[in-house]
Amino acid sequence: MTPETESHTEPTDHGTVKRSRRARVSFAWIFPLLAASAAAWLLWSNWKAKGPEIEINFKDAPGIAAGKSLLVYRGVTSGKVTAVRLNPELNGVIVTVRLNAFAAGLARAETVFWIDQPVISLSQITGIESIIQGNSIHARIGGGDFATTFIGNEEAPIAPLDRPALTFKLQAPEIPFLERGTPVYHRGVAVGAVRDKVLGENGKTTLEVSIDYDHKDFVRTSSKFWILPSTSLKISTTGIQIDMAGLNALVQGGIAFDEFGTSGEVIEDGHQFDLANDEFAARAAGSPIEVVFDDGQGLVSGSTRVTYLGQPIGLVRDVRLDEAAQTVITSVAFDPSYAHLARADTIFTLVRPSISLSGVSGLETLITGPYIAVKPGTAESQATQFVGRSVSDDEWNKAASESEGLEVTITAEQLPSISAGAPVYYRGLLAGSVLQTELSGENVPSMRVVIHREFRAALRANSRFWRVPATSISAGPGVLDVQVQGLAALIQGGIAFDVFDASPGAAATSATSFPLFANEQIVALVSPPIRIQFKNGRGLLAGKSELRYLGVPIGLVEQVITKKGSLEVIARFRAGYDFIRRSGATFGVVQAAISLKGITGIETLVSGVYIDCVPGTGTEFSDAFVGLETADPQVLERAGMEIFISAPKTMVLPGAQIVYRDTQVGEVTDKALTADGSQVLLTVRIDKDYEHLVRENSRFWDASAIEASLGFIKLKIPTGTIAGPAGRVAFVTPGEPGPPARAGSIFALFPKSQQKAK
Repeated sequence: MTPETESHTEPTDHGTVKRSRRARVSFAWIFPLLAASAAAWLLWSNWKAKGPEIEINFKDAPGIAAGKSLLVYRGVTSGKVTAVRLNPELNGVIVTVRLNAFAAGLARAETVFWIDQPVISLSQITGIESIIQGNSIHARIGGGDFATTFIGNEEAPIAPLDRPALTFKLQAPEIPFLERGTPVYHRGVAVGAVRDKVLGENGKTTLEVSIDYDHKDFVRTSSKFWILPSTSLKISTTGIQIDMAGLNALVQGGIAFDEFGTSGEVIEDGHQFDLANDEFAARAAGSPIEVVFDDGQGLVSGSTRVTYLGQPIGLVRDVRLDEAAQTVITSVAFDPSYAHLARADTIFTLVRPSISLSGVSGLETLITGPYIAVKPGTAESQATQFVGRSVSDDEWNKAASESEGLEVTITAEQLPSISAGAPVYYRGLLAGSVLQTELSGENVPSMRVVIHREFRAALRANSRFWRVPATSISAGPGVLDVQVQGLAALIQGGIAFDVFDASPGAAATSATSFPLFANEQIVALVSPPIRIQFKNGRGLLAGKSELRYLGVPIGLVEQVITKKGSLEVIARFRAGYDFIRRSGATFGVVQAAISLKGITGIETLVSGVYIDCVPGTGTEFSDAFVGLETADPQVLERAGMEIFISAPKTMVLPGAQIVYRDTQVGEVTDKALTADGSQVLLTVRIDKDYEHLVRENSRFWDASAIEASLGFIKLKIPTGTIAGPAGRVAFVTPGEPGPPARAGSIFALFPKSQQKAK
């Protein structure tokens, strides 16, 4: 091999591989390391988030499961149940809860735990969310040292979030309808609630009450508590009053409290108060006094009230019998502000209903119940023991007044239902009373009446007595007035007296006898009687139907006498209305009537029919009149001369118009057959202003139809729509007018127009 050849040959030595001194890490280890780090972080975070583990003892734990049930505080999950087991005695359940670290503060001795579960009742509705989420444990944080063992509550507390600031007890012999959750009010503001209701050791019902922190200072040793019912009904002589405290109290009732005097000290937990039945009983909490009565009928412990000037100031706290003395001893408590009324000479009177021959008293107690009336004395010293009486000063004064009064006799054919003791009034004032009712030797009913001494001068020989109804009704168009005379008259009846003559008569004596009239309207009728003859009475009633002038009652019907073919009314006027019975006066019975002309007398549907009067214009007075057969007072005011129209037959009816030159001047008031039945007789009343148009030679015809002719065809067209269903009668005086017609004249009725008659 030549050198040239050697120089072109490639070398076969590639050199030596040397290992680097710097270590290399594989990327495959990165992900496992990250996973391990995350797990460690989670384990550390979970350990750090855990708080202490606590145990809660419950009697039972419905719906609580380990690993599932939560502990909730203020709506935030603050822990979880880790174990649920029975206690060694098997009479309870121990629930182990791991608190979250941020809720470690719940592990304090005074913290309250309870199981939240659905509760639906009238007093409360709680735990509704647990129907969906399941039962859970709830907490209300408390104070004290760190603790891990607790006794759980069986019920949710009334104030679930805040610690109750004040708790105390209320006691009463019985509290029927107040339950857990019942609100407690102070001057209308809800400040707390009832926590629990138990039976105390002394046998009294006890309420445990919780008051909110912001209102705890309102409860003092001087506070008075009473039951506030959902509704209250008060009945008195003034009416009926219904009070409703509110919707919440309507369901649960309520308790109210306040102070009624000197303010006391703020109370501590556990203080005890008495619970009164109502506010008045709570107010009547002064030092008790004793009042002794010979008869305690009507006295009720805790209910009978003590009044001064009609206003309640105290309450009967206790009623007991003293068998040895045969008396009834009552313990009375005043409202402290009225305690000064219990002076040594103060008079206590038991007022209750009393009905006897001497009179009636205490009728208001039929509604309000018996009560004790106080008449304060003038002595400077106070007393705690009194002797009460059952007869009031008013009764004593009344008896004295009657003993010096005037006794008179009142007679009647039939006495109304009036009992002994019924009131006697004079112009609305109580002037006497009825002593007794009896039957005289002549079998005439009578009553003995005593007039009090203050009213003896008012009773005159010409006085008139009448019965006072318990109620009276006055009716008119758009008016219905109902009056009640009084409770005494309502129960016993009553009578009244007055003088209606122009001048009073001599003073009455014990020998004077008076007739009893049915009512005041009849008594006030002092005019001579008048007689009015009607063909039809149309509902007139003796003693009830009125006589009216311009719509005002001025008289009354005394008698209604039925005669053959007619009716006679005897009536009288009140004082001052004699001018109506002058000659020419017009009287008509007004009753409800409906026609094409309208509706008249509609007020008589309520008040009854009456007689409308139009004064006469004559110079002499008359006592006999012929009444008109009309129901429209306006017709009476226009009524003048009465004439008659006869015809063999006619379709004209009462109410038909009488026209002269197409102007209404009168009206047909009646339609009847003559005595022999051969003719129809129409009674016509011509208005006063048109009497002069009717002459002796006037001719009347039936104008109810219009005649028309077309060639040799004559048509007769009825005009009922124009003249009305009653028809129409026209008249004219042809030629020279004759003498004026007289009242009662009879004219013939022609079938066709007499316009061209000579």
